[in-house]
Amino acid sequence: MTQPRTGTEKGDRSIPFTASLTFRQAAVTLLIVAFLGLLGGAVELGADWRSMRGEIQEHTWRSLELVRGSAAEAAFQFNDDLATQVVDGLFAHREMESVVIRDNFGGTIVRRDREDVAPASALVGTLFGDITEYTTELHHGPVEAAAQHVGALEVRLAAGEIAARFTERGLVIFSVGLVKALVISALVVLIFYFMITRPLLGLHTAITRIDPARPGDWPRPRFPRHERDELGQIVQSLDNLMQAFQQGLEQRDRARDENTRLGAELDVSRRIQQILLPSRAELDAIESLDIATHMEAAHEVGGDYYDILSHDGGVRIGIGDVTGHGLESGVVMLMTQSAVRTLLTSREQDMVRVMDVLNTTIYNNVQRMGCGKNLTLALLDYRHVSDPDRPGTTGHLRISGQHESVIIARRDGRMEVVDTDDLGFPIGLVEEMAHFVAQIDVDLHPGDVVVLYTDGITEAADEDHRLYGDERFREIIATHRDESAEAIKDSIINDVKRHIGTQTLYDDLTLVILKQK
Repeated sequence: MTQPRTGTEKGDRSIPFTASLTFRQAAVTLLIVAFLGLLGGAVELGADWRSMRGEIQEHTWRSLELVRGSAAEAAFQFNDDLATQVVDGLFAHREMESVVIRDNFGGTIVRRDREDVAPASALVGTLFGDITEYTTELHHGPVEAAAQHVGALEVRLAAGEIAARFTERGLVIFSVGLVKALVISALVVLIFYFMITRPLLGLHTAITRIDPARPGDWPRPRFPRHERDELGQIVQSLDNLMQAFQQGLEQRDRARDENTRLGAELDVSRRIQQILLPSRAELDAIESLDIATHMEAAHEVGGDYYDILSHDGGVRIGIGDVTGHGLESGVVMLMTQSAVRTLLTSREQDMVRVMDVLNTTIYNNVQRMGCGKNLTLALLDYRHVSDPDRPGTTGHLRISGQHESVIIARRDGRMEVVDTDDLGFPIGLVEEMAHFVAQIDVDLHPGDVVVLYTDGITEAADEDHRLYGDERFREIIATHRDESAEAIKDSIINDVKRHIGTQTLYDDLTLVILKQK
């Protein structure tokens, strides 16, 4: 029987945190959200790059437009102070790398250069190099169309400073994106934890607490608001499975108990069969016959029958084969043995009467059992002969009943086969059978061998389903006819076993050897 698991075996199968469903769900969620956040941040950064370029250009042109009038006045008057004020005003912006006011001859009026500007990298040059150079022409006059060209205002922006501003803005964008990713991940994990993960963990805990001996009593978890979704269906399906397991275990236990009971019954029946078989001492006490027997059941209880009963008038020998195998066939065999002995004890000598009473008894019992069994049965009455008018004859057989052929191996080498098909009818098949019964008489001489058997001998099959057969059976009898009954029996059984090989024995093997002394 399956033993209940202890608390240690049931319990507490601790799962490492990194292998837990919650951790893996959180990690996967974070990775997905982080990837999407980075992708979104990259897109946003690209948009910000384009926006920043436009802002820088617009701001620079607007600044130049504001100071263009003052710069033109300074260039027209060659006013260094005014020019210096204009340049210093523009140079106050940290992105300015160089500011120059030139006269209309290309000469420099005022120039400012930022000395601490580091050379721009190739990447910075690629991103912002095309928006660092600006030039605006200076004109002086009341009307723009007739204004006099007096010089130019040139500005160069520091690409590194622009890139620094862009980096700062990018860091802010990515920081905000990261915070968003973490918040979204936390929300998703919490939502999934309460909706899915926690119920699954509860289901896992319930499963680990299942007692293998009582799976039907498992602690079925209850998940409110999940009765109609997939999780509820899983719990219901698992509950159905546990109940099926429980029913299977109960059926197994009942079947085991039933098999134990039947095994005990079969063992008792088999032992009764063995007890009721004639003993070696009984056989040796029959002085005029050398007798050897063998009965081997294909199952625990066989359906073959044989008996050798010595009485004042001689010996009654019976051999039969009940249909099927197992307990019912064994019971019919025991009934037959008891009925034959009872009829012998009552000194009934008329074979027709014996067969008729025997058939009626077995038929009525089989009908009561409701098993539909019947058997072929041959009865042989033997008596020792000592008659001067019959020289050489030392035994006489009277054979009656339908069964397998009776084989007689004569001492002079002849083989006789007595067909019993016309001597009777299967016992227990019909209620009345007296009109089917006949008998035949056979004389025996010293050294003659009579062989009785059931079809388990001739129909024994090898691995290729080839039968042992009547011809081989008779050949082995003829070969060993001069030996003792026990030696003949052993030779036949050994030859049958060699023919069967490793093939399963499907039918009972019964063999009776009678040798006239």
